[in-house]
Amino acid sequence: MRRLISLVSIVVALVALGLVLYNATLVDRRAPGIARVFLSAPAGDDRLAQTLTAIDIRFSEAVRTSTVEGRFRIQPYVPGAFVWDGPTVIFTPSAKLPPDTEFTIWIEAGFEDLVGNAAEIGLEPWVFRTVGPPVVIRAAPNDGATGVPVDGTVDLDFDRLMDTASVEASIRLDPPVSLRLSWSGETVRLMFDSQLRFGTTYTLTIGVNAADTGGNRLHDPFTLHFSTVAAGLAILETTPREGASGIGIRTAVAIRFDAPIDPDSAREAFRITPSVAGEIRIIAIEDDRAPVDGSAGVAAEPDTLLFVPDDPLAAHTTYTITLEPTIARRDDPEAVAAGRSWSFTTGSPSASGQNQVAFLAARSGVRNVWLMNPDGTNPRQLTTALAPVSGFDATLDGALVAYSAGGVVSIVGIAGDDEQRITEDGLYEYAPAFTPDDRWLIVGRRGVGGADLGYWLVPLPGTSGEERLLIDHGAPSLGSADLGGEGIGGTDGTPGWMTRTAIDPTGRWALVVTAGGEPVLVDLAEAPLAAPAIPIPLVVDASAAWSPRHGAFVVSAVIADGAAGPHTSALWTVAPAGRFAVIPGTDGAVGPVAVGPRGSIAVTLRRPGEPSAGIGVLPSAATTMTGLAPSPAFDDRWPSFSPAGSEILVGRTFVVRPLDADGIWIVDLATGVAEQLTTDGAYARWLP
Repeated sequence: MRRLISLVSIVVALVALGLVLYNATLVDRRAPGIARVFLSAPAGDDRLAQTLTAIDIRFSEAVRTSTVEGRFRIQPYVPGAFVWDGPTVIFTPSAKLPPDTEFTIWIEAGFEDLVGNAAEIGLEPWVFRTVGPPVVIRAAPNDGATGVPVDGTVDLDFDRLMDTASVEASIRLDPPVSLRLSWSGETVRLMFDSQLRFGTTYTLTIGVNAADTGGNRLHDPFTLHFSTVAAGLAILETTPREGASGIGIRTAVAIRFDAPIDPDSAREAFRITPSVAGEIRIIAIEDDRAPVDGSAGVAAEPDTLLFVPDDPLAAHTTYTITLEPTIARRDDPEAVAAGRSWSFTTGSPSASGQNQVAFLAARSGVRNVWLMNPDGTNPRQLTTALAPVSGFDATLDGALVAYSAGGVVSIVGIAGDDEQRITEDGLYEYAPAFTPDDRWLIVGRRGVGGADLGYWLVPLPGTSGEERLLIDHGAPSLGSADLGGEGIGGTDGTPGWMTRTAIDPTGRWALVVTAGGEPVLVDLAEAPLAAPAIPIPLVVDASAAWSPRHGAFVVSAVIADGAAGPHTSALWTVAPAGRFAVIPGTDGAVGPVAVGPRGSIAVTLRRPGEPSAGIGVLPSAATTMTGLAPSPAFDDRWPSFSPAGSEILVGRTFVVRPLDADGIWIVDLATGVAEQLTTDGAYARWLP
């Protein structure tokens, strides 16, 4: 037993010795230190503090808190509280620190770790400064900026996070514009609900009530001045125009400006909705205007944005065109056009022209050929020229239309497809008229510089044979593109640039009324059978027609000076042999002549003592012309018979405003009752 007790004593002694040796070698004898000092709410710099901030001090190990808190110093003194998070002490001032003030903190030596090791070195003085009032450190556009886009935005960068509500309540813009604000950190973007004014100086002000997240307000109001770009570019016209309906599905969109435009800015500014694939071109619209120097051709400067769809537009669809306010003058990038948005609606192509009414109207923005049903419904655009159409004709089956626009004659199918240009480069052609076999056209022609080349017989594509000169003078003059609106011209007749040619049913003889009002009888037979052209000593201001009843052409005319016969306007017949004679009882007949399917003749009547013009009808079996009662407020012009011959179309203009159309009307010949089909348009023609 004694030996066992002795053994236990030896073991206990050895264990005690081991504990002594362990403590001597492993117990921490290192003093604690400072690992890091940082601000909980810095203001873009680790030594710049928000006024609402705490000071975090991280030690190298856990410490006895009381030994630290008693040794912490801050100068200038501010009361505060200590919160510990592991080895980190957080000193939070009891109140917001004063702005723009320098503070110094330090901790005296002697603080201890958990085992009692005392620090021989404390926290050396650590200096930080509180921010002053918040400031805007960057603005875009900058103060005094010019040429700012009218659809632009304003970005402001503050030097710290801001109380967004106080900033938004303090913003003012003069002149006033409704705006929205979007925040991202210290940056606010001002977006305007409506486009800014062109050439206007705006003043943006942020008042002193705007504060940061610590409640610090601006010391002084912030002010920004900027000027928008000058509106040095104006839109002159758009095609199609605002609100137009029935627009052809093969139309292009054209916007013409009052100066040349920058291509890049124009392409970026254009949008069409619904989206349509196509090509944007910057062009000058080709026309036949004659400059001062006597030449003619394409304008030198590209002032038109043209959008050409890759495929036909959808029928019966409303399209919206939007131009952003960024299209600049080519020679002045700061001069831009105002933004604009407008819509138009397409019609549908025609399957057939039979029993349709063709007429000229500028409702798309440019005078073109339109079609409609005989009751005025379903109006739709046939030609889509960018220069005004100055004359047109249709084949007997109504399947093909020839028209002249800007001095260029083209043919197009009644559905608006398969368009082909007939006029060769360097020439200007007008007044197209189909021959009865639909294989040739008679056109008036001008050359370079406007030289009068007379009237020609031109083969259509697919027709063998060479073109032939018919009359060596009298072609319409250049400049039909300058005729605005319907191109009425205040005349009872048809202007010289319109089709004024009549051809007999055999296709052998044509009566061409030149632009100067001279009727010339032309033999269309090929040489050597063709007889020389025969001038007829009449003065005509309108188109002729073939009358089966008389076996001759019929025109409203007066006898030329020096020729024998009555010198008041009346209906005359011109036979293929060149004989001409007045039709008795037709005094007062003026303007174009229409012949119905039963041989009746209609023409405008202007009789002495009557304040306005009406329509006179010479029935096929009668020798006396009957006048439909004219309205004292309107002049009735340009009659055209229906295929049945029981109705006629007339164009009406105001007596007191002869250049203003009152649209196209249909008149029942049995009752004389007139019904309005359109409020615009002129020169209506009832297709077979």
